[in-house]
Amino acid sequence: MKQQIIYNEEDIEKFLELTKFEKESDNSTQNFKKLLNVQKKISILSNIKVDDLKQIVDDIQFTPYKYKDVIIKEGSTAKEIFFILSGECQVFVKNKKVGELHAGETFGESAAIFNTKRNAQVVCSKDVTVVLSFCINHDNMDFCAEALATLYKNLAYQIHIKLEDMNKHAR
Repeated sequence: MKQQIIYNEEDIEKFLELTKFEKESDNSTQNFKKLLNVQKKISILSNIKVDDLKQIVDDIQFTPYKYKDVIIKEGSTAKEIFFILSGECQVFVKNKKVGELHAGETFGESAAIFNTKRNAQVVCSKDVTVVLSFCINHDNMDFCAEALATLYKNLAYQIHIKLEDMNKHAR
């Protein structure tokens, strides 16, 4: 004869918490697999080994934004780095348009690297813009120092390109 198990409220809460974690973990795994599918197209991640990438990138999200959705709010303190997979965005500083971002471009890297407030607002300017966002996991610095160094070098290069572009337009 089968023994019937009776669960109390605490048992049920623990179970729900565990399944919530499993779902989050599954979503995290799925997003990492999606990231691998586009890794070679993302210049800041293209030359990082898969095993290292797993260790240095956290909270991977693929988010579709609609026209006029705010992706980054000026002055906010988030730590994500963003990469536009498709679509376009406009960049505003103190409510003045200062630039545009297109598919293949990275943004938000300065605040993420230097842990500072966002210096601009980024707004979706197409019907749909799909953006990849992620955070850098600094906890694995000893284990993945080379991969983190490569990522930072790639990000520094992106910042350099933006500065060069700003200098051209300022002349």
